[in-house]
Amino acid sequence: MMRRRSILSDEASSSRVNVTPMIDVVMVLIVFYLLVGQLATDRRARITLPSSATGVEETQRTDPIIIGVTMDGLRSLNGDEIQLDRLEAQVSGMLARSPATPVRIRADRETPHRFVRPVFNILREMGVGKVELVTEQRP
Repeated sequence: MMRRRSILSDEASSSRVNVTPMIDVVMVLIVFYLLVGQLATDRRARITLPSSATGVEETQRTDPIIIGVTMDGLRSLNGDEIQLDRLEAQVSGMLARSPATPVRIRADRETPHRFVRPVFNILREMGVGKVELVTEQRP
């Protein structure tokens, strides 16, 4: 005698969902976002800002152009290292897209003036009217 298979029992056994591949994909996404989060943290050079008794709080909502100068004379533009001879072209391109963007200089407190002055000269020659120096407020 031949046994019959029930159609219902085949459907019940095939309706199981294998969640292992889905868990693998979710874990890969979690690891991806954790790594991207670590890489997206502050890329600016370690700069110890000078202190100031006076100053104004940052109130503008637009992202400023930040030029960093370390005590070793290394310069950065928005966290990415840049050579002095390329600074003018990069900043002018940024200002052409958004002329009202504030320009800020983050110079280390121990930076010799000879490393900061060329940045000021370039910005002056470009016609940037307002350059802000970033400092820490004294307690």
